Parts: sequence; structure tokens; C-alpha cells
Amino acid sequence: MQLSPHFTLEELTITQHRGIDNTPSLAIVSNLTRIAHKLEDIRNILNSSMIISSGYRCLELNRSIGSKDTSAHVKGLAADFISPKFGLPSSVFEYLRGKKELKYDQLILEKIGGKQWLHIGLRDKPEDYRQQCLIIDESGVHNV
Repeated sequence: MQLSPHFTLEELTITQHRGIDNTPSLAIVSNLTRIAHKLEDIRNILNSSMIISSGYRCLELNRSIGSKDTSAHVKGLAADFISPKFGLPSSVFEYLRGKKELKYDQLILEKIGGKQWLHIGLRDKPEDYRQQCLIIDESGVHNV
């Protein structure tokens, strides 16, 4: 199912954990449509394609990878991605955080185990967006 011009429901719900049913409810699909459109905004700003590594994660899946129950992924309001054509995730992070027209709750550069990726998260209501920029690495969480 196409959620936006470049992102599908399948792309935002795929998991390598074969034993876990990650099928979203209709309410979650609505949220995934919102995050897909936010990813379109980012894709347009970068003028580059993106690879999604994680979108919706049901609670069981989210717990199985050690993430918090409060993660926006559980609501279908977050996605992790890279944009290989644009460059390193750290470069994309710096570029995106300078774009004031891009509205979000959290933009996080995650640097774990020698890998880097970006996380974009939304909240239920856009008026509650914090425009929070963080870096998460082996030493902890850092406000930027």
C-alpha cells in the first residue's frame, strides 16, 4: 500500500524478526501516513532518495530490540533512515537541523556500533513538536 509518492506501508513496517507480527492497526496506518509525508519533506529538502531501516515497531518488536515503550516507533510516528547519495548521516543531520521549515518533534543522529543513521520523530499533535535535536552514541544522549 502506497502511503506517499515514495514510501509504502510495507517499507515502514518490515522487520527481520520473523516470529513477531508487526501488522499495524488502522490508527497506526494513519500515523505512518503522516511520517511518510514527513519523509517526503526530507527527501525534497535533500533532493535525494532514502533508505528506511525502521518505521513502525509493535510493542513486542520494540522491546525485543531494547527500545523504550515510549518510543514514537510504537505509535508509527517515527522512522530511521539514511540517505547514501547525500552523504554521511552526520552531514545529513547538520544540514536538516538548519532547515527551519522542517517541523518535527525529534531529529536524532544515532551512532551505535560503528553505524550511523537518522531518526525523525513526530508527536500526536504538530503543535506539540519540540524541534529537539539529539545525538545518541555509546556515551549517552547529547542535546545539540
